[in-house]
Amino acid sequence: MAGLILLDQQITNLIVNFLPRNFIFDKVFYFFSFLGSSIWVWLTIIIILIIAEEKKDKRFLIYFTLSFLATSFLVNLVLKNYFPRQRPYAKYQIAQQSCPNTSSFPSGHSALAFASVFMLGFFDKKRKWFYYLFAFFVALSRIYLHCHFFLDTVFGAVIGIAISWVVIKLFYRQNKT
Repeated sequence: MAGLILLDQQITNLIVNFLPRNFIFDKVFYFFSFLGSSIWVWLTIIIILIIAEEKKDKRFLIYFTLSFLATSFLVNLVLKNYFPRQRPYAKYQIAQQSCPNTSSFPSGHSALAFASVFMLGFFDKKRKWFYYLFAFFVALSRIYLHCHFFLDTVFGAVIGIAISWVVIKLFYRQNKT
């Protein structure tokens, strides 16, 4: 386990040191970090899709909501309490302003972003790559801001995708017939 934690810290440091630190990058990553867990951003995207695409099957709103709420509950109320991992911001004073005081593992921002994009991508295949790119930048923003380690974001993404996949498998296929 110690080897995995060390590898995680090394990958995190590699990513942080690779990305330039400047005013523009700071603002861009704060923007993605803020948007990543905001339900309003995802609801705005859904409303735009409903209006622009005139989707006939509105059930995806129910699936999206189930996925978002289940992911938020599992990550923020269960897993963060079970895995009390410190955040990497200890030596970065500025990061303390943008990171919550909760446990680092798993990343709630990454989990919610990837749960959302998996569901949106399932119902809107045309823009699937755009949604995943957005979620990738949300996860990267959490590393850039020293709020999470690399594996926090990876496991957050896996959890979000897994929950959305389960919601689709449990409900969508049954109602499709």
